[in-house]
Amino acid sequence: MKTLLVLLVAAVAAASASTDDDNFGYVSMVRQNYEMKVNNHLRRQVTLELMASYLYQSYASFFDRADIALPGVKKFFSESSKEEREHAEHLVEYINKRGGNMQFEDVKLIDACNTLSKEMKKENLQSGRQETCICFFMSQKREENNKRGDATCSSPVEDWRHALIALEDTLVIEKHVNSELLNIHKLASNNNDPHLTNFLEDVYLTEQVDAIKKLGGYITQLRKFTNDYKLGEYIFDQKL
Repeated sequence: MKTLLVLLVAAVAAASASTDDDNFGYVSMVRQNYEMKVNNHLRRQVTLELMASYLYQSYASFFDRADIALPGVKKFFSESSKEEREHAEHLVEYINKRGGNMQFEDVKLIDACNTLSKEMKKENLQSGRQETCICFFMSQKREENNKRGDATCSSPVEDWRHALIALEDTLVIEKHVNSELLNIHKLASNNNDPHLTNFLEDVYLTEQVDAIKKLGGYITQLRKFTNDYKLGEYIFDQKL
């Protein structure tokens, strides 16, 4: 009987400790109907948004190079970087509003490159390209462009269709971001969290759909320049 009582006390203590661990870092005075697994997904989304921002900032730097010199595309990526950073800030504010537990992860460009490379293999781009040439070029792993065996990325940089491959990359990452947002929306619906579903719909989902449509249009325009791509790219850049 004594042994049974000891085991029961130990089990209760373990359950209590587990509950304490689950609640650690949360703000109990405002937290309501906000599940830990929802919080964790939102935290990962913050990292993804910051990763996209960092990626776009590196692309802006690429197009600002004197040997690339496409100021319109550079401006597009600078603005996109700022927008993604704002998306991350909105999510952080939301987590705090719900009494959540925000912990920041490291954001590295090479991680963004690898994520983009993985997602590209699912897309089957019209060009057949399966690697992210510009991302690796701007990272500290530039040699990956030759190691991975992609025909476009291993060719001379001056031969790349710079704006086209950058915008194809952007479409891939934006679709990935949107897919993750939809997963969070589904999780929030399953957990009966109407406040979060409404927040995602109002702030993110419509904007993502609009951005994906806009990028698709840009890519179609650039793909039409088959005879003199460089001239077409220059004209495209001037109109951005």
